[in-house]
Amino acid sequence: MWIELIFYLAFVSQILLISCYYPKRILERMDFVFKHCPFETHKKLYPKGYEKTLEGKVTFKVLNRAILVIGVLLLTVFFVGTFNGTMQLNKINLLPMAYGLLQAIPFFIIEISALKQFKLMRNLNSATKRQADLNPRSLFNYVSPVRFYAAVIMFFVCSYIIFSFNDFEVSFDVAVLMGSMLLCNGLFVGLGYTLLHGKKLDPHQSPKDRHIMTTAAFHSYTSVSILVSVFFILNRSVDHYALDDWEALFNSLYWQVLMLVSTGAALKLTNLEKVNYDVYKTTS
Repeated sequence: MWIELIFYLAFVSQILLISCYYPKRILERMDFVFKHCPFETHKKLYPKGYEKTLEGKVTFKVLNRAILVIGVLLLTVFFVGTFNGTMQLNKINLLPMAYGLLQAIPFFIIEISALKQFKLMRNLNSATKRQADLNPRSLFNYVSPVRFYAAVIMFFVCSYIIFSFNDFEVSFDVAVLMGSMLLCNGLFVGLGYTLLHGKKLDPHQSPKDRHIMTTAAFHSYTSVSILVSVFFILNRSVDHYALDDWEALFNSLYWQVLMLVSTGAALKLTNLEKVNYDVYKTTS
């Protein structure tokens, strides 16, 4: 019974962390920008207009509130079922993963909205003089070699463990896992290359703020890459050592650590009070 108690404590933490704490912090940052950079003086920051931007904030808030309520309902149902003996942990091991995907939807929407906003900023940017950052944009200017090579080593360690658990034979499950790892890390490589050599996402952003943003992105990519390797190792260990009762706990903790090393790290590295907002001011 103690395994069930640990799992439900972890699941409560997952609900509060991802659908309450981080949304609250992001909404506070939005309010900070609205207050210190009003539409009347910083129109470049609102390419879709103030009302459309405010609508995005409200949508993000409502979605997280709804997902929070769903989480509480799920927790109540499964908690009662477990302690009534009608439900077992190994039957709901995918619950934290499925709910985590649901929790990720508002964050995914806000990321897509930001990319669309940056594209619109570039289309509306009529400045004849463009600023160029003459500093070299090398990978290790934004992420330490130790962090980068740790992610690479973990990829190979994970690959070795996956094959060793399968007696070094290629099966459908192994192929799916390896394909997923390659796809995930390939995505990070592509995003990283775009940040280093692609067009500037925000045409108005100062070189200093761009450096901070790029550093936060590379920290997130490498951390998530390491975490994905750890997750696949745990996933195969559960099957190999018959740890079915622990899988639900592992899945819940995985989502929480994923948010800590991605969203949490990004929020920590970007201090809004130090951002140069003068670049968004309306010019005559």
